Amino acid sequence: MESKQNILLISPESWDHLAVSKHHYARTLARKGHRVYFLNPPAEDKEYSVTKTSIENLYIVNYNGFVKGLHYLPGLVRKINQRKIYKRLEELVQTSFDIVWSFDNSVFFDLDALSASIKISHIVDLNQDFQTKRAASSADFCFGVTDEIINRLLKFNPRTFKISHALNIGEADVIAKLPGKNKVKALYAGNLAMKHLDWQILYQASKQNIDLDFVFIGSGGSILAAYNSTHVWKEKIMNLDNVFFLPPVSSDEIHSYLNAADILMVAYQQKHHKDQTDSHKILEYLNTGNPIVATFTAEYEGRNLLNMVYQNEEWPGLVTNVAKNLTALNTSELVEKRKSFARSNTYEKRVEQIENILFPK
Repeated sequence: MESKQNILLISPESWDHLAVSKHHYARTLARKGHRVYFLNPPAEDKEYSVTKTSIENLYIVNYNGFVKGLHYLPGLVRKINQRKIYKRLEELVQTSFDIVWSFDNSVFFDLDALSASIKISHIVDLNQDFQTKRAASSADFCFGVTDEIINRLLKFNPRTFKISHALNIGEADVIAKLPGKNKVKALYAGNLAMKHLDWQILYQASKQNIDLDFVFIGSGGSILAAYNSTHVWKEKIMNLDNVFFLPPVSSDEIHSYLNAADILMVAYQQKHHKDQTDSHKILEYLNTGNPIVATFTAEYEGRNLLNMVYQNEEWPGLVTNVAKNLTALNTSELVEKRKSFARSNTYEKRVEQIENILFPK
């Protein structure tokens, strides 16, 4: 951006949540010298407050939300309420916002009610689909990470641009020690309660490859977190001797675990291939240089970066084949190709891409 901006970044996840894209964008923008106000989701039990973080130019803001049923109210009343709260936030931080950058279309969805010079609706999760029409049509710019999201936003705003997932670069100062007695480790990192995971093929692969240890890192690593029928396979996989569940780790620590693995896994149900066309974890996986075994992921088709199957029934066999051919898959050329792709898609690169859209030269 040509000059330093005051940015209100609206996030559906709080600052103390495990760091995801919104946190990484906030940090990247602050490092570039912009003053970033990270707005936590509204909470009735929280007072209006602003707190400076340990990161220069980055502040955390709390507020207690809007009147109930805001989206049901007439447009003028809706906008007056949002404008009132927006002005209160500006008074709280004692500045006027130049840019409103919203990752959450469930709040402040009438962006044209806000006085910032630039309003952005940036959707990085397909399930972030609340007041999409109002937020997208009232934004100056819309960004989305996949073609599915882009096509949804384009219905309401022609100034929609694809901004793919980005890599948070972290170095593994030490390599974590993964559990299990086998030499080869296959690892999955992410939300283990996610309903899209295909626990059946994960179970089959683990059972068929007893000479591999399968390690799962993330929240929801218990059967108590199950909430869909596929989790019956999750219960079965927990009884296997070569399967291990670890608690979630921070985005800075995860690199130590990913680097310790020999194989990294992506396993979404067949019926969700169309809506799980990309995942931010893949860039973190690629940054290790390690081979990846994945169910069909459209954004990577034809790139020769993933070991990928179109049919989920073939996935357990692919795990076996990759484990048997690790030497061939770990040539310096292939390892560098994976790492190079990941590092060409950092958050710094994404912010530069966005700057060129907002402020074309």
